[in-house]
Amino acid sequence: MELISKDALEAKLMLCMDMNRADWSYNKMIMANKMLEILDQEPIIEERKHGYWIEHPEHPIGDCCICGERVPIYSGSKKYKICPYCGAIMDGDSK
Repeated sequence: MELISKDALEAKLMLCMDMNRADWSYNKMIMANKMLEILDQEPIIEERKHGYWIEHPEHPIGDCCICGERVPIYSGSKKYKICPYCGAIMDGDSK
């Protein structure tokens, strides 16, 4: 899956609707308007946040620095790389 910027796409479609442009056409304007309507109905996918686990040395658990949920962060000897509650990628260093 490839993510695109909704704002950038809207800006390009709005340019197609500018009647002062040399390449303007009625058909292009109608198509751009329809595409803007479709775009407004689509859900927005937010960028993934990056965080780190706030570890508790006495237990194999950690708190997500983004959402604060307490999670058993170890599976065997490996530490979980994504928070199961908020989806944050845990690749940051603890402060």
